[in-house]
Amino acid sequence: MAWVGNPRNSPVFLVFPDGSRDNFLRTVHNQTMERIEEYLKATELCDFDSCAAVRKRASDLAQGCTDNQQRLQRVYEFVRELPYGLEDWDVEASETLRKGWGMCSGKTNLLVAMSRTLSIPARYRVFKIKAERRLLKQVIEQNRAVADQFGNLPPVQDHVQCEVYLGRWQVHDPSRDTAFENGLRKLGIPLERIPVADAQGAVHYEIMASIDEWARSRQNSRKVRDERELVFARVNVELDKVRRLGRRP
Repeated sequence: MAWVGNPRNSPVFLVFPDGSRDNFLRTVHNQTMERIEEYLKATELCDFDSCAAVRKRASDLAQGCTDNQQRLQRVYEFVRELPYGLEDWDVEASETLRKGWGMCSGKTNLLVAMSRTLSIPARYRVFKIKAERRLLKQVIEQNRAVADQFGNLPPVQDHVQCEVYLGRWQVHDPSRDTAFENGLRKLGIPLERIPVADAQGAVHYEIMASIDEWARSRQNSRKVRDERELVFARVNVELDKVRRLGRRP
């Protein structure tokens, strides 16, 4: 019997006649390796090919590491600790590194770019989560101008994570920095992001080698459109208050 993963994250168990299991697993492995090149390429948003700063930072972080797991951990910790903030969905990896902060999509894109720079296959995992209403409520209660812009809070929201291949696919979520999470804990706001499941209990993940098309489509459907830079700034002031709370002893 063998387990095979699928994009909906529902396990599938297969029973094989004697002697066929190894051939099946070898075929699955070969098919995976054939697609690996997709997860090493640069794109317009994953722009490590045209940005020396992304390549240099990844290389510097990897100094002294003896294997790819250590290299990945270094770049993951670096990206994770960049402050979390609200922004556009279609931000280039080079821009996230330059300004030094980002949202789930921007920080994940930077992690993918830095991983690929180090020849570690990486891809995007996009799915719906239940809206972080406690956090949104915290922001809105502190700034009524933001409340007027947001209107009714949505029931669900999009979330982007990184998957890297090191013998198997590993999921990494670099979106929230430690100080921000500590602040959420002190406010009693849950850290867990709850995926939205269908009637059968399956979570639907979109797995992508490139996030470019999805990010631009998502940006075009963004609810906050008027004066969005001002709205982002107001929200990020409130998020930074949470972060400062998290830094206190």
